[in-house]
Amino acid sequence: MAVLTDAPVFVSDIPEPNPRRGDSLEWNTGVRWLLAGCSLGAAVVHFGYASAHFNEYWLYGLFFVVVAWLQLLWAGAIVARPTRWLLIAAALGNEAVVAVWVASRTVGVWVGPNASVKEAVGYPDVLCTVLEAAVAAGAVALLARSRRSASGTRTRRLSRRLVGAALLAIAVASAYALTPRVAAAHDHGSGGATDHVHGSAAALTGNTPCEKAGPPASQGQVVDTEGHFHRGPAPQVPLDQATRVQLAEQQVQARAVAEKDPTVADAQRAGYEMSTAYVPCIGAHYTNIELAQRFDPSAPSELLYDGTNPTSRIVGLSYLVWHPGGAPDGFAGPNDRWHQHNFNGGLCFNAVGVVIGAEDLSPAQCAARGGRKVPLIDVWMLHDWVVPGFECSWGVFAPECPDLGGRVGATAWDAPAPGQQLGS
Repeated sequence: MAVLTDAPVFVSDIPEPNPRRGDSLEWNTGVRWLLAGCSLGAAVVHFGYASAHFNEYWLYGLFFVVVAWLQLLWAGAIVARPTRWLLIAAALGNEAVVAVWVASRTVGVWVGPNASVKEAVGYPDVLCTVLEAAVAAGAVALLARSRRSASGTRTRRLSRRLVGAALLAIAVASAYALTPRVAAAHDHGSGGATDHVHGSAAALTGNTPCEKAGPPASQGQVVDTEGHFHRGPAPQVPLDQATRVQLAEQQVQARAVAEKDPTVADAQRAGYEMSTAYVPCIGAHYTNIELAQRFDPSAPSELLYDGTNPTSRIVGLSYLVWHPGGAPDGFAGPNDRWHQHNFNGGLCFNAVGVVIGAEDLSPAQCAARGGRKVPLIDVWMLHDWVVPGFECSWGVFAPECPDLGGRVGATAWDAPAPGQQLGS
């Protein structure tokens, strides 16, 4: 009979007269193998999705890597050298990880760009949570049994075939969580506990000027803070009458700004300075940083133009707002989906504050261009396409406007250069 004493290790299994003993495992041993399989499965999934979470925020990625390594090492230790402290650590540690997951799906995780974001529920995270809960429950069961075993509790056994089948099922479920189909759904899917609704990549035609100009210039432009891909048409949540009236009043104020500063020359006279060259799908950005302290429909901190010539025409507005703790309230209704540029350490800025490279640049590549990477942790952005003639079919608050093609560093009317990225 295997018991777990107050000593640091399990007592060796004592053989019992059993004609079918070769087909079974002592209960403690079988459960330990099952818990090791659960911990290993959770570690595999955490390793698999660590990179995506590093893209959101370095601390999220670090959390995934640390948890994955602890789960991996624990799986080996509980089989090779089981102790009471390993079981106690498993119960407390896995319960803590489950609590973090529950918080991330209900109230947010308190830190980083997703501090107040309620993340969507998907297959990989549910699988991890189930496996972690099983490890915590199993550890408690082993601890409880170790106390009873000293008083002569009858030895129970588990079928080797049952244990093997369970371990195989865990391996298959964990491997399936990393398949492209599931990974795409987890990274790019929609739904969950938030009001965010994401466009479908299947709705992209490939024929709009924006798409013909090349891929998105910036990861933060088309991947939101939850890791969901939403390039293309953004489905709109229906509004009630009162909300729609309020939104219409706000957009009247926004459109008045576009009419007041129709050209780059007008923007510069109004105190706006160039912060990006012309970029297909999003235009050339001219920024008045003094207006970024709060959201005001009548005072957008950025104006978007179809080029950087003095006569280049306005195509849209952008609200860049410093707002710790999550996105600002913004426009009436749930359709204003704010985005950030914090992937891979943020954007690449030169010495005068002009963006010269997107998130995909490494710090060394950015430095080679004379810039430095800048994470914009508490800075949120929203495009507003209300200029007559550029009412974008992808939605008034779409991250990209399909009518804006052209070439990086030129204008919306130049021949496109497919594959060209910001700063390339």
